[in-house]
Amino acid sequence: MAAKKYPLGIAFSGGGAKAAAHCGALQALKEYGIQPDIVSGTSAGALVAVLYASGFTPKQMVETFLGLNFFKDIVTPSVPKGGLFDSRPLTELIKKMLPYCRLEELPIPTFIIASDIEHGVPKVFTKGEIAPRVVASCSIPVIFQPTCINGIHYVDGGAFQNLPVSAIRQKCEKVFALNLNHLEEDKYKDNIISVAYRSFMMMMVTNVAADTAQADLCIELDTFGCTAYDMSKIEELFFRGYESTVKVLEENGYQRVIQKYAISFSKKKLKRDDIKSPEMTFHNTILKGMTAIKSISKGSTKKEE
Repeated sequence: MAAKKYPLGIAFSGGGAKAAAHCGALQALKEYGIQPDIVSGTSAGALVAVLYASGFTPKQMVETFLGLNFFKDIVTPSVPKGGLFDSRPLTELIKKMLPYCRLEELPIPTFIIASDIEHGVPKVFTKGEIAPRVVASCSIPVIFQPTCINGIHYVDGGAFQNLPVSAIRQKCEKVFALNLNHLEEDKYKDNIISVAYRSFMMMMVTNVAADTAQADLCIELDTFGCTAYDMSKIEELFFRGYESTVKVLEENGYQRVIQKYAISFSKKKLKRDDIKSPEMTFHNTILKGMTAIKSISKGSTKKEE
């Protein structure tokens, strides 16, 4: 049997702001002498994958995220068409952050997973412009507008493959899977965002099982009690991801090769009013969008008359 091309691959699951736990996991892996030769990522995991492949350290990733405002720096409200939010701010942010433009330029091979909404199939991007492909992978249906690449519209890769082990399985001797999402009980909230997000979460958790079974080691990162769009727990999630990974590595016989880093992050001023109640921000955005639609509809009617 021919040897696999890469000794180790790491697959990063989606999970929005919870992806800060991926950064903690990467810090732990580094301290145990574990570095991937290839990476794959879905949704926010795709962003972590390209940052890592670009040479960002786990600490640098977190410091990049700290201080970001989800509703200003990452998305902006839009008149509902294909989705309630426009992700163009995220596209521009990624372009500014990365020292590379195209996937094939990255020092570490990187696979990004999105969902082709027109043909109903998963899409694995291995080349092309990075920013729109990461945004396509992050575009949760209904909440975010689909991303059009080469005439095809894509939504969040989590619809088919939220933990993209199979994307790199045949290329690697070993694959480690880092999973952020756990379906917790959540009281019903009577608004479109909560229903859409909860339904999508159930879909993602279900499709993770097949990929988990293909991994040589699956690390379930502690993100309990955190949501995908609350940026206020970034630092906490880093340390929770770190501890989760250390625990699993030691349970599986891995030994530390360098001493534990004493990591601290520079404090950046957050706009607390905007992140205190993300659900309320979503709700207000929906109301504004519906008002805009009604205004457009009235205008169209008058014109036709």
